[in-house]
Amino acid sequence: MRQFDVYPNPSPRSRTRIPLVVVVQSHLLASHTTLVAPMIPHDDRSAFTETSIAARVGAAAYIVLLGELATVETRQLQRPIGDLRDHEDAIRRALDRLFTGF
Repeated sequence: MRQFDVYPNPSPRSRTRIPLVVVVQSHLLASHTTLVAPMIPHDDRSAFTETSIAARVGAAAYIVLLGELATVETRQLQRPIGDLRDHEDAIRRALDRLFTGF
């Protein structure tokens, strides 16, 4: 598991609304839990904030909600379906806004 890997949402309860999650925790830290950001489908009703970014996984468009971080058990993240390494700078800027305010 590497930082910025994308996985199917392991929670059946929220998977319809949030089909994917992206790992934001450094892969250099081993833990029983992993910090992730939810990814929602990007449609006409989706709204951006200062802590969200647009990203594509395959042909599908998503909004990464970095202001809604959560932890999941690491063992629940089985097989990545893609990664957002090309969006690393945008993700880091959104996290900076979240944690520092600018």
